[in-house]
Amino acid sequence: MTFAVPLAAMLLAALIIADFFVPMLPGATTIAAVAGFLLGSPVLIAGLVLCAAGASWLGDVLGFRVMRLARSRWRRPFFGSAKVAALETRFSATLLRHPKATTLIARFLPAGRTALAWAATAVPTYRHGRMAALAGLIWACYLVGMGLAFGWIFGPGMLSVGTTITTIVAGSVVLGWWFKGRPAERPAP
Repeated sequence: MTFAVPLAAMLLAALIIADFFVPMLPGATTIAAVAGFLLGSPVLIAGLVLCAAGASWLGDVLGFRVMRLARSRWRRPFFGSAKVAALETRFSATLLRHPKATTLIARFLPAGRTALAWAATAVPTYRHGRMAALAGLIWACYLVGMGLAFGWIFGPGMLSVGTTITTIVAGSVVLGWWFKGRPAERPAP
């Protein structure tokens, strides 16, 4: 039993770190689902928040370094598309104007932290490590809180897990749809 908790934490941390590179991995839903089962154990809940936030930060920092290396070797626009290059320019401009809000919102969007790291490599004044730590902590607290809320409402079990996963996926889809439908801010000339 004493070996199971550290092993589970290491597996969860590996999932969250890998989620940066393969955004389809269910890192967020796994955290929230696990939280629902930890209801009534404050030490394990605090450990889950710290594990999730730390792994999120580590994944973002490692991913940022990989993206910076890739950008230094890849001189042409990403995927060779002018449309993608224009989106990247707008993302970088938004990152310059609103670094905290952009980082936090990107953390909640599907593949948002990967896109953020790529855009952030073009913004030399952006403090990626510091912003990733803040966003990771808020993200972890939100997910654990959501898992605990559904665990408290429905009790630990499959109904709680299913409701948590559905809510997180729906929230991400709605957030992505909302930002896709908003008019883009144009960078200042």
